[in-house]
Amino acid sequence: MLNNLINRHDADRLLRKVRKLDLDPVLAKLRVRGGARVVQHWSQVDPSLTEWWAIPAVIKRWNLLMTGDAETSFPQYVAAKHFAPRTDLRGLSLGCGTGGNELLWAKTGAFSLLEGVDVAQQRIDFATRAAADEGLCDVLRFRVTDVNRMAADGERFDVLLGLQSLHHFDNLDETLPRLSRLIEPEGTFVVDEFVGPTRFQWTDGQLDAANALLARLPEERRRLADGRIKRRVVRPSKLSMVLDDPSEAVDAAALLPGLRRHFDVVEERPYGGTVLHIAFSGIAHNFRDQEPETLALLERCFAAEDAALPDVGHDFVAMVCRPRGLG
Repeated sequence: MLNNLINRHDADRLLRKVRKLDLDPVLAKLRVRGGARVVQHWSQVDPSLTEWWAIPAVIKRWNLLMTGDAETSFPQYVAAKHFAPRTDLRGLSLGCGTGGNELLWAKTGAFSLLEGVDVAQQRIDFATRAAADEGLCDVLRFRVTDVNRMAADGERFDVLLGLQSLHHFDNLDETLPRLSRLIEPEGTFVVDEFVGPTRFQWTDGQLDAANALLARLPEERRRLADGRIKRRVVRPSKLSMVLDDPSEAVDAAALLPGLRRHFDVVEERPYGGTVLHIAFSGIAHNFRDQEPETLALLERCFAAEDAALPDVGHDFVAMVCRPRGLG
């Protein structure tokens, strides 16, 4: 309907909320728009255990595809291959959120300073406390700031990290060259990103693959947090995406071509997610245990995505890049 600006699933969700007399969140989204809506959305700090990143076996799969070793994380791999023997790097992480990724990078020992920036003060406060709890306050620093102002002020870093944050940037042909000005001439841009469809407008091929996978899962593994059973993966309407978070995947399909165009790519490691990301969304808490039955079921899920990837491509990629012209 209207190029998927709205669809029948919007009406279904609204009807469920009416039945539960739970309209306040919907009305709040209508009252707060634009940048303020982005800040409001990302002010929530509770980690979700219902998405694919909460499944330990999925993280091992990422490691295997990104580094070649299920036990070696991407930060460990990059630090050993691209940063060593440096231990004095100055780094900046864009859209750091609650700082979980930055903790992993700080623990590699490659940085004398790693600064994380975000739009939401609540997340910065959480990240600062987490760094203190880990005894990393001497390495990690977090603040709310405007990245554009940092570039205009001439701040530069040895390493720029884009960790599931770049797909929230729009106008990428203008933004990516601006971000490159934050990197020292001999510096490194490390990327771990969603590069799939803009505004999560899933392709027919990946919807077919994800729904075929869902259909093979036992019903108890498809139970959502509210008790309902997940029957199908659907393409969200563009309106629902904008109301929830105007920045979510706002120009995502242009990200990978933009990175290749504006930077020299040293290493590029795609790691799927085209099927698993959307199939597991909302039900990942049913796969977090380490029981043999769960692990065997996950292996079948991984095999299903592997079989689909030649046709549907990869929605997630890890990259190591250099400012253009350094070769």
